[in-house]
Amino acid sequence: MSFKKRYMKKNSRMKIGLAGLLLTLFTGCGLEQKGLPVERELPVATCTEGMNPIVPQGMYIADPEVRRMPDGKIYLYGSRDEPGNPWCSYAYHVMSSSDLSQWDVDQFSFATKGIGKQADYTEDILYAPDCIFHNEKYYLYYCLAADGENEGVAVSDSPYGPFRDGQKITGITGIDPSIFIDDDGQAYLFWGQINAKGAKLSKDMKTIEGEIHDNLVTYDEHFFCEGSSVRKINGIYYFVYAGAPRHKGEGCHTLCYATSDSPFGPYEYRGVIIDNYNCDREVGNNHGSIIEIGGQWYVFYHRATHGTSTMRKACAEPIYFNPDGTIREAEMTTQGVMGPISPLLRMDASRACALMGNLIVKVRRPEHDIPVEYLSEIRDGDAAYWKYYDFSSTDINHFICKTWGANKEATIEIRLDSAKGELLGSCRIKPMEGDVAYSIHETQVKPVQGKHALVLVFKAADGETKDADLMDLEWFVFENKVYKR
Repeated sequence: MSFKKRYMKKNSRMKIGLAGLLLTLFTGCGLEQKGLPVERELPVATCTEGMNPIVPQGMYIADPEVRRMPDGKIYLYGSRDEPGNPWCSYAYHVMSSSDLSQWDVDQFSFATKGIGKQADYTEDILYAPDCIFHNEKYYLYYCLAADGENEGVAVSDSPYGPFRDGQKITGITGIDPSIFIDDDGQAYLFWGQINAKGAKLSKDMKTIEGEIHDNLVTYDEHFFCEGSSVRKINGIYYFVYAGAPRHKGEGCHTLCYATSDSPFGPYEYRGVIIDNYNCDREVGNNHGSIIEIGGQWYVFYHRATHGTSTMRKACAEPIYFNPDGTIREAEMTTQGVMGPISPLLRMDASRACALMGNLIVKVRRPEHDIPVEYLSEIRDGDAAYWKYYDFSSTDINHFICKTWGANKEATIEIRLDSAKGELLGSCRIKPMEGDVAYSIHETQVKPVQGKHALVLVFKAADGETKDADLMDLEWFVFENKVYKR
């Protein structure tokens, strides 16, 4: 039976794309649980909780594997990036949420070095993990940056961890473990780069049994790079992974997927779920997973920051299935799982979903104070995008922004939909005056209606500063201001 026919037959009882967790009404920054039609417009977002990135400022969690655990909450297990390492770090954090809006973080759930160390045999850096509930326990599958047998497993009585007694899984060489349990209770482990491999797990979930299956998905046939993640939907196995079908193979920016009637294949390449190209000027990879919550499907993925491919933050977007079971490609947005954004909401500049030019996201860490992320190294002609704003929700006529530190004289063009789109106004950025930490800049803007991407285009004031860093942009907001006559 063909993929399309089989999927449509099994789809008679499941309505993929009906939103359940994200709801028709906001309560503060939370969401009520009611069903929504396919792609129904969500209410206008009036707070930043739940927007992308979902990781707190100053923290970098990538490679998100997301699971709904028996307590009903959503848990995100990922690698943790920190400065000074080529990739990742020696510890994991666990993120959790009841509504995809507010996320909590439990630090050092497992480590190979320092606080929370629970692997006596190694002090190597930890790459991407996965976690699953089975036989009344929570099994964390981790991998090491080291060569050789670098996959392991640790166990906890709680989805939050701590995960204890990490031990090597003999016979496995490769990174990025993905754990999958089929309908009959059989557990499978998948892993690898360029060539995805898989094997059955024993009942104790700690050793593989039987043969290792090679070439489940490959670079040559499926554009496979790394980051395996397996789900089963209506009897079809979906193999999600970081791939390189675009951008001339320069980095695996896309989350791709392949499908099969069997966990060991053969798998057929189906397409791209999301592409994180242009999230930063230096994007090395992508890695993520898909999950169904209350009838609505989501893709979790990561974006690069800091002008480096090794400081990454997890994000999420809703996704939708076609009647034949294929997934429609999602778009990187700022709103994420929320509705379109109110222009009256003060927006962190670091939440830009696309950066064009030299500019990057950075973080400052004042001693004994909270970390703050912002756009930095902004130069003439650079542009940043925030998707999407609902300007119909309120009247606005004024724009305010904050720059941090000593900025040069410049202009911010406030445009719609593209860097050459409709101009709402131009905000003059005066050179910083006096011994202060930051400056506030304002301008009048013309009225606008409808749903649009907001685009800020940065212009130098003269030829002498065209190749210089113009400013650090921390936040901006629109207002409905009463002007004096």
